[in-house]
Amino acid sequence: MNIHKDDAQFMRDFLDEDIVTIETDSRHAARINQSLQIAIVQKNVEADSDWKRSATFLVLFVFLYAALGASLTLDLSPGDSDHISIVYALQAIPVLIAFSGFFISILFLFITRASARKQRNWERTIHILEKYSSGNMFKLTHTQGAGTSNYSLPAIIISLALFICVTWLVIYNYLTFTTSGVFGSVISLFISTMVYVILDIQLLKPFRHVVERELAESEKDKE
Repeated sequence: MNIHKDDAQFMRDFLDEDIVTIETDSRHAARINQSLQIAIVQKNVEADSDWKRSATFLVLFVFLYAALGASLTLDLSPGDSDHISIVYALQAIPVLIAFSGFFISILFLFITRASARKQRNWERTIHILEKYSSGNMFKLTHTQGAGTSNYSLPAIIISLALFICVTWLVIYNYLTFTTSGVFGSVISLFISTMVYVILDIQLLKPFRHVVERELAESEKDKE
């Protein structure tokens, strides 16, 4: 079986050598068949883990919504014996809960994006390996019934995570506006933006280090 030009780079990196054809009973064919089964298992494990993570986050968000609702029902009218610091502390509870929800929702958004990228990579790997092993059954199964209702499950979860993130952002800025006015709302918006940017940069650092190390190793191999 001849290797398609679009798959040449993938097969070169996968088999660690340049090949043009794959014989049915060759060691390359056996390696492809074994790797195909591993890729299918890993994709199913990743999909199952994604649902478990999403369910855990949703339960956590329900708890935070309930805690926020309970904190908003607190009687914050100062009494004769109430210390002013206690009143300020009680007023800060809803804001802290809202910021915690916003922070966790950002992590949920990043995790869903990373999981969707992994699933796309596994699907692409399965498509290529299956092409040189048992045909295109996996690809044909996933493309049947394509149309307006052919939604992507990872995209749906990402949309849900984005909606939750925006909801917490609005709640956090609204609470800071009601407690601190326009100036406090501007500061909270700045803090929200910086939290997103800093988390984005910090979470990308390990991946960048891995890519740079792999590129350096590949350059050494070429030399």
